[in-house]
Amino acid sequence: MVEPPSTQESRPGTRGLLAAGAVLGLAAALWGALGQPGFGRPGSSAVATVGGVEISRADYERALGALAADKRSPLTDADARRALDRLIDEELLVQRALELGLGNSDLGVRKALVDAMIQFAAAEAAGRQPDEAELREFYAGRPEIARTAPQLRVRAVNFPSREPERVAAMRDALRAGLGFDAAAASASAQPVLVPDTLLPAAKLADYAGPAVRDAAIALNPGEVAGPIDVAGVPTFVFLLDKRAGETPPFEAVRDLVAEEWRRRQAEAALEHYLAGLRRSAKIRYAADAGPVPGAS
Repeated sequence: MVEPPSTQESRPGTRGLLAAGAVLGLAAALWGALGQPGFGRPGSSAVATVGGVEISRADYERALGALAADKRSPLTDADARRALDRLIDEELLVQRALELGLGNSDLGVRKALVDAMIQFAAAEAAGRQPDEAELREFYAGRPEIARTAPQLRVRAVNFPSREPERVAAMRDALRAGLGFDAAAASASAQPVLVPDTLLPAAKLADYAGPAVRDAAIALNPGEVAGPIDVAGVPTFVFLLDKRAGETPPFEAVRDLVAEEWRRRQAEAALEHYLAGLRRSAKIRYAADAGPVPGAS
């Protein structure tokens, strides 16, 4: 008869770490041999129970299928028993890992559990398929999903010497109504080399940096932004022209829209699942934890 683990085994120390490592290593080997088991509800019947936990027939048949795929000859009764034994071993390891608290103390195990629960929470949404009308309506309300980036024509100047007096002089000249080029010349600003033509936003970022691109996108033609910090250099941006991005027809981007629909459905399902867990859990915050969500 196998004796239960001693209390000393669960104490922290080298012996406990080695035991935990062995559990994880063996679990990984079994997992790879049999394939990932299902996380859904067990079927109407079970092939075994381990500590009151059912080994579902669906998981058993999945394990048999994994073994059959790796064998050139038909499965034998011994193969079937070996598959069942491995599922039992896996359940024993999972239960023991939880007893040892690996879900709390081992970051790798904790992350695996969180990832598995996220997949579980989103599983129902993942199985639902939208019809064409639903996808079209979804895209119509969110054209930014596939809209191309705007094209921008800008002029930019900077002050590599970072002299605050010259920066202030340009700012004051602009406020006084002086044109951008004249204000830059009066403050002896240095031009940023950007082609004098409409450029895709990404290309503008290649020439002048993401900060200039972002500033230009927020402007209307004729407006100036600055001084903005571009890698520590004060920079002024003048938007001469902007051409809005184009929204492709639904037919051209249907797969992209469907993928975005599935992603948002999964996110919504996860949020709903977490909200239920929060409602049923007793959560207490420390006094210095900051604003408490939902508190008035």
